[in-house]
Amino acid sequence: MNQPLDLRPVLRDGARPVHVQARDAIAEALAAGALAPGTRLPSERHLCERLGVSRVTLRKALHALQEEGRVGSAERAGWHVAAGSGVLPAFEHTSELIGGLREYSRRRGFTPTARVFAAGLRPADFEEADTLQVLPGAVIFELDRVRLFDGAVMCHSVTLVPAERAPGIGEADYTTASLYGELTARGIVPTRASYTVHSSLVPPDEAPLLDLPEGAPVLHIEQLTYDQHGRPCEYNRVVYRADRYRFHTTLAAAPGRE
Repeated sequence: MNQPLDLRPVLRDGARPVHVQARDAIAEALAAGALAPGTRLPSERHLCERLGVSRVTLRKALHALQEEGRVGSAERAGWHVAAGSGVLPAFEHTSELIGGLREYSRRRGFTPTARVFAAGLRPADFEEADTLQVLPGAVIFELDRVRLFDGAVMCHSVTLVPAERAPGIGEADYTTASLYGELTARGIVPTRASYTVHSSLVPPDEAPLLDLPEGAPVLHIEQLTYDQHGRPCEYNRVVYRADRYRFHTTLAAAPGRE
């Protein structure tokens, strides 16, 4: 007999795609040990009713979980929890999401940690000052760390923050602390961001940090985040393992295009 799952219904506020919310809700329940490996999931009808989604949306969520190795399916047998717990964590970034890895990982049931290589104040060079809209030589906070989910390496990031806009930002222990949480505590609300992605082979100096062999594929991210006043509050350069990062966005046809 299928066991019920305690699932939170999705929100239709436009903040995140509905199928992503559905996937997250199921993933959270599985991460909490609601069902043992090999156990059948409740029926699709039951899951749709509990989540408040259509069957098409539910199947999109289930297929995403299947790709992650969390669930499996068999003809006429329905969906089941995948045997074993060796699922590699991954970060799926949506075009609507501005938030830290820490918040995302906890929502998905992972434990976030970091290896911090540098966390200190220094003067901004001319390029950094131009990016952050401060004077050359202004004090900035630099945070250099490798991010992990459940002990698995996700990425290497170097983050710059204008220190004058976030007094005391360097005092936290960033092996566990959230940078966005520290910004918010100082009245800085990350509101929008420019975001650039490109692929390459892992640079030789990055390979050991990411637990990758030389020549493995990676994704480079550059993000400039603005606060509620339209001022840059964070510049982030990130190198992600390509096998642990996915980017989701919604495309629309240009007006008047045939």
